[in-house]
Amino acid sequence: MAAGSDPVTSATVQVALTILTLVSICSAQADAQQAPTHVVIPFLANATKPADLGFEGGECDVDKTGKTMACQFQQVLLTTTDLTPQTCFITTNRYERTFQKQTSTRWVSREGPAGRCGVVDVTTLQDDGGVRWTMETRKVVTVKDASAECRGLDEQSETLSWQNVRRALPCTFVQPGLLR
Repeated sequence: MAAGSDPVTSATVQVALTILTLVSICSAQADAQQAPTHVVIPFLANATKPADLGFEGGECDVDKTGKTMACQFQQVLLTTTDLTPQTCFITTNRYERTFQKQTSTRWVSREGPAGRCGVVDVTTLQDDGGVRWTMETRKVVTVKDASAECRGLDEQSETLSWQNVRRALPCTFVQPGLLR
C-alpha cells in the first residue's frame, strides 16, 4: 500500500469499481434482452374476407426509445377479370406507416383526419409472438354531419392475420398487373 493512503478509502474505491463493473455487465445483458429494433412481419392474409387474395408483409424499425415503430409494408393482390377468367393479375403496392407503442404487444397508427368527413384511419398491430402478427384497420368518421355521404360511410374494420394464409386460386394462369 502506498504511503499515506487510507485503507478504508482504498477498499471503498475497490467496492465502487466492482459495483460499476457489475452494473455495466448487467446493463449490457438487459440491453441484449430488450425488444428487437428490427421487426419482420412476414405474412398477413385477409381474415375478414377469407376468399380475398390480398396478402401483405412488412419490415419495421423501432426507435431508440422503444415507443415508435416505422414500418414499410408490401401488398400483393391477385385479381381476376371477366375478360380472361382463367388469368389472375398480380398487383403490388408498397406503403409506410408509423406506429406508437400501446402495450408490450400492441402498436397503433393513426392517420388523419382527412377530407370533409374527417376520416381517421386507425391501424393496430398485435404481436402474438414470433411470426404471428394481426393487423386491424378501421376508418372512423369524425364529422358525420358534414354531408349525407359522411353519414353513410362504412366504419367496419378489416383484419389481416397470420392464420389461414394459404388460399385456393380461381385461375390457371398469372400475369403482371400493376406494380407500384
